[in-house]
Amino acid sequence: MKLVNKFTLWYLCITLAAMLAGIGIAYYKVKSEIDEAEISRLKVYNDLMAQTMRNGVSPDTYLRGRPAEIKVLKQNEIPVNKYEVYEHTFYNTMLKHRECRLTVTSYYNINGTYYSICSYNYITKANEILTGLASSFIWIFSILFLLTALSARFVSRIILAPFNKTLKRIQRFNLKQKQRLSLPVPNAKELKALNSFLNNMTDKALDDYRALKEFTENASHELQTPLAILRSKLELLTESYLHGKDVDTVMSLICDMQNAIEKLSRINSSLTLLAKMENNEYDDKRTISLSGLLTETLNSFSELLEMKSISLSRNIYKGILLQLHPSLADILLGNLLSNAIRHNITNGTIEVHLTREKLVITNTGLPPEVPTSELFRRFKKGNKRSDSIGIGLAIVKQICDLNHFTILYDYANGWHTIQIIFDESIGALKAGINDDVLTPRPEFLH
Repeated sequence: MKLVNKFTLWYLCITLAAMLAGIGIAYYKVKSEIDEAEISRLKVYNDLMAQTMRNGVSPDTYLRGRPAEIKVLKQNEIPVNKYEVYEHTFYNTMLKHRECRLTVTSYYNINGTYYSICSYNYITKANEILTGLASSFIWIFSILFLLTALSARFVSRIILAPFNKTLKRIQRFNLKQKQRLSLPVPNAKELKALNSFLNNMTDKALDDYRALKEFTENASHELQTPLAILRSKLELLTESYLHGKDVDTVMSLICDMQNAIEKLSRINSSLTLLAKMENNEYDDKRTISLSGLLTETLNSFSELLEMKSISLSRNIYKGILLQLHPSLADILLGNLLSNAIRHNITNGTIEVHLTREKLVITNTGLPPEVPTSELFRRFKKGNKRSDSIGIGLAIVKQICDLNHFTILYDYANGWHTIQIIFDESIGALKAGINDDVLTPRPEFLH
C-alpha cells in the first residue's frame, strides 16, 4: 500500500471516530437543551396561572382550552417538591404517529388551599433527533471522504514529488559508477534533512569504496612483489642444487628469500597494527616521558646515523609527559626517526625539537614524487624505487588521530618537516618527572 493511501486511511478512520463521538455529544446536548427550554416555559406558564388565581380570578377564565389542568390537593397529597416533570411517549391513533409529551406539574398554596397546576406540551422525540444527526453525519462524511480521496491523489503528487525524485536517484545510485549522489534541496524540513543525510552517507560510502579499492590493489601489488621474489629464488635454488652451484650462490639466494619473507612479515605486522588501532584496542593510556623516550630512541639509532654519515641536532625539553599507550608512543617515535634516516641523503642532517606544544622532526632528503598529504595514506611512497612498504606514515597518522594530535608534513628547499602538535592534549602535558613515568622498549614498524 502506498504511503499516501495509508495516511488517507488513517485520517478517515480518525475522522470517523471523532464524528461518531460528536454525534453522541450533539444528541445529548440538543436533547437536554430542548427539554430544559420547554420545562422552563411550562413552569412559567404554571406560575402565571397561579398568580391569576391569587388575584381572585377564576382558573376557567385563564385556561380557555389551553393544555393545562388545575386540581385541589388534600392535606395528605401535598408533595415535598415544588414541581415534577414527566415525559411520556405514546402512539397517537388519530395521527397514527408516536408522540412525546412533556408534562410539568407545579404545586402552590393559594389563599390557604393547595393546588396542583399541570401543563404539558408535545416535544421532538429522541429518536427523531438522533435520526437527523445521523443523516447529517452521513452526508458530511461522504463529502469529506470524496474530497480527501481526490486530494490524496492530486495534492500528494505535488507534496511528495521531491521524495519520489530522491527515491528514484537512490535506486539508480551505484558505487561502481563512482559518481556522487546529488540530491535536490526541497522546501520541507524533513525532506531537506533526509537528502542531506543521504548525500553525506553516499559520499562517505564512495570515499570508503575508493579507499578500500585502492588499498586492496596496493596491498595485492605489495604482496605480489615478495611472493614473486620467493618463487623465482626457489626456482634458482632448485637449479643451483641440481647443477651443483657453489655455496656463495646458494647463500645469496637464501638471503634474498629471507628479505622477501621479512617484507611479508612487516606488511602483516603493519596491517595488523592498523586493524587493532581501528578497533580501539589501544585505549589503555599511561603517562609517558616523551623526553626520555625520544632520547632513548635517538640513542638506539646512533649506529645507523653514523653508517649514513647523518648529523643529528636535538633540542629536547626535559620533563615532557604525555598520556599515551606505551607501545604506540614507541612505534610513533621509531617510525618518524627511521623514516628520517631511511629517506635521508648521505652526509645529510636531522633536527629534532621537542617542546610542550609540539614535536618537530626535520631532515634533508630528495623531494617526494607525490604531494606530502598523500604520504599518510597506506602504501603511498615518496619514492617508488624505495624498498619501504609505505605504511609507516599511515601508522603515525592513525596514532595521532587516535590521540587527537595534529600532524603536518611539509617539504621545502630540500627539507622534510613533520610536526606533531599536542594542541588537544595539552592538559595531559606536565612539567617534571614522577615515579609513574614509563619508558617503553623500542619497537618500530615502517
